[in-house]
Amino acid sequence: MATLITNKEKLLSEVMDSVLPYCDNVYFLVGYFFFSGFEEIFEGIKEKNIKILVGMDIERDFMNRIKEYELLTDIEGSRETKRENYYKTLVEFFNETDYFDTARKQEAFRIYLEKIRNGTLQIRKTEKPNHAKVYLFEHRDDQAGTFPGTLITGSSNLTFSGLKGRHEFDVILRDDANYEKAKAIFDELWDKSIDIASIESKDLFEKKVVQKIWLDKLPSPYLIYLRVLDEYFSVQRQDGYFFPAEITNNRYYNLKYQIDAISQALSIIERHNGVIISDVVGLGKSIVASSVAHALRLKTVIIAPPHLIDQWEDYRLEFDFNARVYSSGKIADALENHSGSEEKLIIIDEAHRYRNELTQDYANLHKLCQGNKVILLTATPYNNKPQDVFALIKLFQIPTRSTLQTVDNLSLRFEELIKEYKEIEKGRKKGEKDQETLDREIKAVATKIRNLISPFMIRRSRIDLQSIEAYRKDLEAQGIVFPEVKDPELLEYELDDLTELYKWTLEKIAPEDEKKGFIGARYKPVAYLKNIDKYKKFITEQFGEERLFRQSQLNMASFMRRHLVRRFESSIKAFQISLDTMIKSSEIILGWFDNAGLVPIFKKGNIPDVDQILENGSLLSDEVREYNEARLDELRQKGYVFIPAKEISVNFRKDLIKDIELLQEIKNKWFENGFPEDPKLKHFEKIVKELLQKDPKRKIVVFSEFADTANYLYEELKDRLRVFKYSAADATKENKRIIREEFDASSKKKTNNYDILIATDALSEGFNLNRAGTIFNYDIPYNPTRVIQRVGRINRINKKVFDELYIYNFFPTETGEAETGIKRISTLKFAMINAVLGEDTKILTSDEKLKSYFVEKYKEAFKESEEKSWDTEYRDLLERIKATRPELLEKAREIPKRARIRRTVSKDKKGVIVFGKKGNNHIFKFADSPENSVVLSGEEALELFKAQPFEEPEPVSEIFESIYQSIKESLFLRKNRVPMNKGEQKAVKVIDYLKENCPAHKDYLEDLRKVIADYRALPEAYEKLIRNLDTDDNKIRKSIEFLKKEIPHEYLESIISRANSISEQSETIIISEELI
Repeated sequence: MATLITNKEKLLSEVMDSVLPYCDNVYFLVGYFFFSGFEEIFEGIKEKNIKILVGMDIERDFMNRIKEYELLTDIEGSRETKRENYYKTLVEFFNETDYFDTARKQEAFRIYLEKIRNGTLQIRKTEKPNHAKVYLFEHRDDQAGTFPGTLITGSSNLTFSGLKGRHEFDVILRDDANYEKAKAIFDELWDKSIDIASIESKDLFEKKVVQKIWLDKLPSPYLIYLRVLDEYFSVQRQDGYFFPAEITNNRYYNLKYQIDAISQALSIIERHNGVIISDVVGLGKSIVASSVAHALRLKTVIIAPPHLIDQWEDYRLEFDFNARVYSSGKIADALENHSGSEEKLIIIDEAHRYRNELTQDYANLHKLCQGNKVILLTATPYNNKPQDVFALIKLFQIPTRSTLQTVDNLSLRFEELIKEYKEIEKGRKKGEKDQETLDREIKAVATKIRNLISPFMIRRSRIDLQSIEAYRKDLEAQGIVFPEVKDPELLEYELDDLTELYKWTLEKIAPEDEKKGFIGARYKPVAYLKNIDKYKKFITEQFGEERLFRQSQLNMASFMRRHLVRRFESSIKAFQISLDTMIKSSEIILGWFDNAGLVPIFKKGNIPDVDQILENGSLLSDEVREYNEARLDELRQKGYVFIPAKEISVNFRKDLIKDIELLQEIKNKWFENGFPEDPKLKHFEKIVKELLQKDPKRKIVVFSEFADTANYLYEELKDRLRVFKYSAADATKENKRIIREEFDASSKKKTNNYDILIATDALSEGFNLNRAGTIFNYDIPYNPTRVIQRVGRINRINKKVFDELYIYNFFPTETGEAETGIKRISTLKFAMINAVLGEDTKILTSDEKLKSYFVEKYKEAFKESEEKSWDTEYRDLLERIKATRPELLEKAREIPKRARIRRTVSKDKKGVIVFGKKGNNHIFKFADSPENSVVLSGEEALELFKAQPFEEPEPVSEIFESIYQSIKESLFLRKNRVPMNKGEQKAVKVIDYLKENCPAHKDYLEDLRKVIADYRALPEAYEKLIRNLDTDDNKIRKSIEFLKKEIPHEYLESIISRANSISEQSETIIISEELI
C-alpha cells in the first residue's frame, strides 16, 4: 500500500529518520546532491553505507542561487570530462555560495568527507542527465520481514526544500515488486555511472575538491594580504589592445606606468562607466586618454579649452580614434550633434571647470554623458569643495545607485562631507578657529573625499614613479630621469624714481582700512538696494539664491580691488589698460543711472553704453520711451536685469563717482606726462641677458598672468632679444609648430631661433617645453599651484635635458634698500604682499622671511601635487612579488574563496573584516559586533589586511560566526533611499501638480520624478528650471512642452536604464579575517 507525503502533515526528512534505524544500506538517485539535504539527515546516516547517484549538473545565477540544468552539450563527452566538470562545479558551489557558512553545515561536510575516506559513502554521476528522485532504504535481515526495503519516490530532491519544503509530492512504497524494480534500475544506472567519490577515488577527490575548498584551510596572513592586493590592483591586459608606441608608430614611448594606467582606465570604465585621470602635470594624461579611446573604438566627443583644441586634433589623428573636438564654449553644439542612442566616449579635458551644477554648460554636459563612457582629465580633484567633486562624479554615476561598492550610498556620504565642509567654512568666517586648525580640518575632508572616489581615479605623481621599483627601472631603462627642481629664487628689482609713486598708488587702491580707497561700487549695486526684502524673490528667480548672489557681488568688488593691484604689480602697461577699462565701465553705469534711471546687472560680459542703446540717452517722450523699451527688452532677453535707480541708495551714485575720481587721479599721476620709464622691465632685461650669457643652451620661459603684460614685454624686447610670444590670442597652428620645434626636446625637427618664450598660462597646459631649463614668473606668484603647472611644462616625461631646473620670482624693492642693509621688510613690500596675496602676512617681518615665504608656499603646493599616493607602497610590493616571487603570488591566488583565519598579530581594530566583490567591484566591511558594521575604503581595509611573511594563522574563534553572519547579510545591501533636500522637494511638488493636471504626460512626469526623488541624478540647473515653471492654468501645457524640450524623456530613460542595470551583478565573498 502506498502512502503519500506532501510535507504538510509530516516532513519527508522525518519519514527518512523513522526508516533509517532499520537499515544498514541506503541508495539515493537524485537530480543533484545538495548539501542542505545531507545536513538534514547526516546524524541518522553516520553509521550507514550510502550510495548516491547524481543525475543532474548545477549552475549558479548572479545572486549565487543554485539551479539544476541538463548539460546537453556534454552528453557525448568522456567520462573523465564529466567527472572533472562535476568536481569543478562542486568546488565552485562550495566556495562561491554561502551553503557552508554555518557551523552545522561545516560539521555535516566533515562527516561527508570522513564517510568517503572510510568507504561508507560513494557518489557517482549518471552518464546521461536523469531527473528521477528515488530513495531506497534496504532493511536489515533482522528487520525485513516480508518487505526487503522501503522505496520513496516523487518530486523531492535531496535538498532542504525537498526534505522540508511545503510544495512537494512523494509516495512511500514497501511492496517487493516496486522495491526490487527500483533497485534493479538503480543498480543498472550505478554500473554505468562515473565514479565521483569513493574509497577507490578518494585521492583524486581530495586533490580535485577537498584541497580547493576553503573548509579547514588556514592560509598565512601574508598570502591573504597578497591575494587581496592582487584582487584589488591587478588588471589583466586585454588581447587586441595596443599601447602608445604601437599605435603611433613609435612616436610615443611605451612606459610601464602609462601602460598600467591605460589598462586600469579601461577596467574602471568597464566597472563604473567613467574614470578620472588625475596624474600630475607632465606625466601624460592626454596620452593615456587617447590610448583608451583607441582601444574602446567608440565614437568619441572631446570637450577641451580653446587653447587645447589643436592638440586634441593632433592626438585623435596620431592615436587613430574617431573623434570630434569641441571647445568648452560649444558644449550645446556637441550635445545637438551627438544626441543619438549609440554609445559614445566623452573625454572632458580640464574637467574641474564644470563643477557648478547650476550652469547650463554643466547641465548640457550631464545630458551628453548619460548612457555613455566618460573620461575626466583634471588636476587632483579631492582638494576642491566636496560639492564640486560630487558634480564631476555625477557625470558618470547615479548618486543613489552608484556602481561603487566601497560606500553604502554615494549621495549620502557626499552630503555628509558637504555639511562638514560648510561647518568648517562657517567657523572660518566667524574666526572661531586658528588657521592651523582650519587647514587640518580641510585636509581631513580632502582625505575623506580621496578615500571615497579613489576607485574611480588614476593618479600618480613623480614620487610614485620613483617609489614603485618597476616604474623607476622602466624609466631608467628608457633613458628617462627626472631633473631636480630647485627651490624658487627671489630676484629683486629696484623701483628707482618711482618708489614713492608706487607706495602712493598702493595706498590709494588697497589701503589698510578697506573702507577707504577703491570701493568697487560698480560691481555690487545689489548691496545698495533700499529694501532688499522687496527684491529677494526677484533676485532669486534671476540669479539663483539671493544671499549667495549678494555675497558674490561683494566678493567681486573685493576681487576687482585685488585684481587691480595684481595688474599694477604685473606691468605698467597692464595697469594702464585696467585703469582705462574700469573708469569706462564705471562711467557707463553712471550714465545708465543718470540718463535712464536704471541700474543694469548682468552675470557676465560687458554692459553696453547707455548712449548706444537709448535714443537721446533718456526716457522722456512717449515715442522715444516706446522705442527705448523695445531696446531694453532686447537686452533683457540677453540676460540683463534692470533695477530702477529710485530703488537704490544715493550712496551708490556717490561711491561710483568716488571710484571714477580716484581711478582718474591715479591715471593722471602715472600717465599725464606720457608713459613712464619702466624699472621692472629694465632690470628684467638685464637679468635674462646675464642668465643666457651664463648658460646659452638653457632657454627661458617667462610667464605672466596677463596677456597685456606678455604683449608689452614682447613688443619692448623683440628688437633686443630673441623672444617669442604665446597667449590664447596667439594659438595658431603655426605658432604651436614654432614652439614645438624651438622648445620641445622630443620634436623631430629642432630649430634654434629663440632663447626666450614669453607666455600666459594658456601655455601651462598641453605643451612640452623641456629644452627650457628656467621658469621666470614675471608677476608675484600668488597662486603656487599655478607655478607647479608652469614648471610641469619643462619638467616632462622625456629624455632628460637638464640636471636641474630653476624657478625665479620677481619682486620690487626700494632703491638703496640693499645698500643700507635694511633687514626689516619695507612698507612697500608689505603693502604689495598683503594686497596681492590677500592673506595674513604679519609674520613677514624681514626679507629672509619674505624669501622663505615663497619657497615654503611652493613646497606646500609641490608636496600637495607630488605627494606619494596612498596605494604606492601596495602597488610597489605587488609589482616586486610579480617580478621576483611569482610562485608566491600563485599560492596566494590558489587560496579558496571564502577562506577565513584568525590573525595572531594585533591591529588597531578588533572584530571581523570581510572582502567581497559585486561584479568586478570591490567591497570591504568591518564589524566589531553583530550590530555594528561599517563599509571601509580600500586604504582603510588594506592597512588591516597588511601582514608580514612570518605571521602565523589560527582558526577563527567562536565570536567569528555571529559577526561574520551579520556582515554577510548586509554586505551587498545599499541605502537607496535618501531624504530629498528643500530644492528637490519643491521640484517634486511642481511635478506632482503637473501630473494631476496633465495626465497625458504622466509617464514622462513619473520618470522625471523618479530621477529626482529616487536617484537624485538631475543637475541643479534643471531642478531650478522645474521650480520656476509657470503653472498657471493657461500656461501649464506650454510649460510642460518647454520642460520636455529641456529635459528630454530619452535623457531620463538613459538614467533609469543605467540605474536598473547596476544591481544585476554577481556577488561573492573572497576573504575574511578575525582581527585581534
